[in-house]
Amino acid sequence: MRALFCSFAFALTLFANTAQEAISLQLAWLHQFQSAGFYIALEKGFYQEKNLEVTLKEYDTNTQPTQDVLMGKSTYGVVNGSSLFLDRENQKPIVALMALFQSDPSVLISTNPSIKSPKDLKYKHIFMSDEDYRSVGILSMLMSYGVKREDLFLKAHSLKLEDLIKKKVDAMACYISNEPFFLSENNISYTILNPREYGFNFYGDVLFTSENELLQHPKRAKAFYDASKKGWIWAFEHIEETAQLIYDKYNTQHKSLEALIYEGQTLKELAFDAEGFFGTIKAKKFEEIANIYKVAGIMKNGNASLKEFVDPLFFAKEQVKIGVLTSRDESNSLSRSWDESAKYLSTLFPFQHFEVVPLTFEEIEGSVRDHEVEFVITNPMHAIQLEHRYGLGRIATLSLPYKNRYYSEYGSVIFTRFDATHISKYEDIKESKIGAVSPNSFGGYLLGMKELDIHSQQNVTFLGTHFNVIKAVLNGSVDVGIVRTDLIEQMVEEGFLNKDSIKVLGAKTYPDFPFLISTKLYPGWILAKASHTSETLSNDLLSTLLKLSTAPQKSLRYRITTTFDYSSVHNLLKEMHIYPYEQETFTLQDVYAKYKLPFLGLIVAFGLLLSFSLYIQFLHRKLKHYTQEIERFNETLEQEVNERTHELSLLNSKLKDLANVDELTKIANRRYFFLLATQYFYTAKRNNMPLHILSLDIDFFKNVNDTYGHAMGDEVLKSFCQTVQSTLRQSDIFGRIGGEEFCICVQNTSLEGVLILAEKIRKKVESTQGTLNNTKLPAITVSIGISSLHSNDHEIFDTIKRSDEALYKAKHNGRNQVQIV
Repeated sequence: MRALFCSFAFALTLFANTAQEAISLQLAWLHQFQSAGFYIALEKGFYQEKNLEVTLKEYDTNTQPTQDVLMGKSTYGVVNGSSLFLDRENQKPIVALMALFQSDPSVLISTNPSIKSPKDLKYKHIFMSDEDYRSVGILSMLMSYGVKREDLFLKAHSLKLEDLIKKKVDAMACYISNEPFFLSENNISYTILNPREYGFNFYGDVLFTSENELLQHPKRAKAFYDASKKGWIWAFEHIEETAQLIYDKYNTQHKSLEALIYEGQTLKELAFDAEGFFGTIKAKKFEEIANIYKVAGIMKNGNASLKEFVDPLFFAKEQVKIGVLTSRDESNSLSRSWDESAKYLSTLFPFQHFEVVPLTFEEIEGSVRDHEVEFVITNPMHAIQLEHRYGLGRIATLSLPYKNRYYSEYGSVIFTRFDATHISKYEDIKESKIGAVSPNSFGGYLLGMKELDIHSQQNVTFLGTHFNVIKAVLNGSVDVGIVRTDLIEQMVEEGFLNKDSIKVLGAKTYPDFPFLISTKLYPGWILAKASHTSETLSNDLLSTLLKLSTAPQKSLRYRITTTFDYSSVHNLLKEMHIYPYEQETFTLQDVYAKYKLPFLGLIVAFGLLLSFSLYIQFLHRKLKHYTQEIERFNETLEQEVNERTHELSLLNSKLKDLANVDELTKIANRRYFFLLATQYFYTAKRNNMPLHILSLDIDFFKNVNDTYGHAMGDEVLKSFCQTVQSTLRQSDIFGRIGGEEFCICVQNTSLEGVLILAEKIRKKVESTQGTLNNTKLPAITVSIGISSLHSNDHEIFDTIKRSDEALYKAKHNGRNQVQIV
């Protein structure tokens, strides 16, 4: 019986561990390719891999997706993005998770030969519900031609294409992925009025759920999101196989296999964003929807919180965690500053969400080991140790801001109370109580102990934080404290410490270093990548941080540099036998027994060296007098050199900006563009990443100068650069090569994405006409040539040469166009 009971208990435990969570999804319509990704996730076991049991609900006339989800009839749902936004505006607690279609497939189709544009729909009969009319794409298209709701004779949708074919109505609301196939198959002439072709491009179907589901089951929601997204990507990569699956198992509308394949191919063109990613959803697009609804009078105030409505848990973005060494009981300014920086970085990276995780010494090691963080910010000793244990890779050194300057080095401050008269030099400390941060603290322990030449922790009390060390010294708990440089100045500025209440032991000064310090200077804290973090993400982050470090803004409190030598830290760890350079202890007898003959040889050599040393001392006495005179001269000279060096440093900084930026357009000049593009070129070659060059030339710019003068031409150039710059990503490089010739370097983007970007730039330049003193600037157009990195390219100029050839082709073929070679 006991064995039977144990077997039964084991079975129950096994069942509990493997039981799947049951959820349901309400589809937007009848079964067709419109819901393909969900079928694939179910049939290929993607949901099962996430421990989910998913029921797919086909649409029927009684279905109200939003209400069904809020009432718990369905866990998730799919509706048109604009309808979902209106529901949120009406205070319904729903959240948008993923855009299935970046462009709405909804169109108007007419078989009436007299209808060629939206303006021809005035006073015509249309099969279109009020909900179809409120679809923001169709609404925008009609409004742009002055067609109002009262100008249309709307009829309830019969859902029968035959009514349109027999001209019972003038037009019908349709899906561009469905009805055109059947009309073409039957050789029926028709006109499509597609909002996208009129410049109105909004979301189609959007996956959503309730706020309650995200609040109570965030992990389940993330699992459903990931499995569904995986299913959609698979479906569009295998359209024919997916269409066959729908045809065999979900074909309630009895569509032909060819119709399903056509639907899949059409929807694929609408599903991916300009960068080639699936599922992207952005608040900005909903802001545009809100503006249109306000103009149309459908929405009054716009009360919906887009922050809580659009992917509030950042499912669409890759979670990137930055572990920052800090203390739980100390509000560390480093972690606070990087938390603000992480939020800003998240706005610059469309596909990553950065999060700062404050970690203690013990926690940070476990997080790196278990791949729980992608990046780490810690002291140099700790970084070197993590590098040896877990393959941590340094990518940058932090620079500390202080009074409008940045410092990449630091050390330790050894201090006591100002009234501690019995302690005035290092020798007075031998038997004193010493307060330090932690055995793992570089500036708060190790550097100070090295300076004091103390190798035992017997009289050391570890207090956990720099703040606690300073407090312990002031209240007399310890006699001497060791803290990192800049901490005392920081506490003085924040009003937590009176500088006159302490005195620094062994105080040192260094040129252009403003902090109190008792030790040598060592390289600052390290930003490093974990071993599992991709090189692409690491390079993108480094590139962005370097640009922000030189930009005239304060988005990041800390700046970074990539050129710093950490050999001094390695040498210190070797000298003090600290991991990874710890050594076994040898006695003198052990050394003599092992190295007897070399030891005797050293004694002989020492005798010879001693004789030579005595002779050198004799010469030294003769030179001492001359040396003292030279030293006095050198001191005076060194002071003058330091002053001149500081002046030259400031001048060089200004010259560097002038050397890198085009004075007129404020973008990269020719030299700096080629320098940055060359770095991108070798990074792309090394990591087998795509890289593209766009060569741009303003059409007939000479006519602008000849007609309006060079001053007006300069304003046109500045307006052109502002227009192009607003279209580019943070990581794209934009430079002026000469006159009206420009180049753009784009990395880590598909050729299709670059073509879309180039066409977007061309259209935006053509449609944008800047103003100067309320006077419109001359309208311009631009020709663009594109080339991609080839394996046989030896330098960036090989790629640029082909883009110039493509540009010549664009100009030769009539200008105002994009060409590629």
